[in-house]
Amino acid sequence: MARGNYQKIIAENIAALRRSQGMTQAGLAERLGYSDKSVSKWERGEGLPDILCLKAMADLFGVPVDYFLEDDHPQALPDAEPQVPEEREAYAVSHRNITLVSIAGTWLLAAIVSVSVRIGGKLFVLPLVAAVAVTALLLVIFNSVWGRRAWIFPTVTFLCWSVLFLLCWILRAHSPWLLMILGIPATVVVWLACRIRQHPKE
Repeated sequence: MARGNYQKIIAENIAALRRSQGMTQAGLAERLGYSDKSVSKWERGEGLPDILCLKAMADLFGVPVDYFLEDDHPQALPDAEPQVPEEREAYAVSHRNITLVSIAGTWLLAAIVSVSVRIGGKLFVLPLVAAVAVTALLLVIFNSVWGRRAWIFPTVTFLCWSVLFLLCWILRAHSPWLLMILGIPATVVVWLACRIRQHPKE
């Protein structure tokens, strides 16, 4: 069979399976880790998902991979809710818990240091201010490992502003608060960088 015919068959099968589950192109794209433009391209027959993506879709819709290559399906389309592997849900919970525990541990350590110094008769706020920057750094790290692309901009922006605030706090005796103005171009740079990363996967 010609490649063009396969593209058409795969396109029709992806669209039919997606509609049978009541999913939007954006919803399917989010589950697969692709952009909705990529899903739209596949369904128009203008591109083909790779084999790993086809396997992921087959698992999601509860069909064999060969289903996408066949234009005649005697059996009815699956009408159950899209299946999300239990392992994926477990991983999501585990990742969230690791993130929360790490952030909570950061603030606990900062609080212990601050309280210890305060008991000694001094007011020491720097650990709490530093905890904000460390929290932002942890969010950036964990999001880069197992987070979502949509969270890149807010987490990196939070990190930029928190680091600037930490520097201003450390150097506050020299009135360096104009450094905070650097947060504006930094935010613009992060926003532009995130837009560069949003090209659809082929």
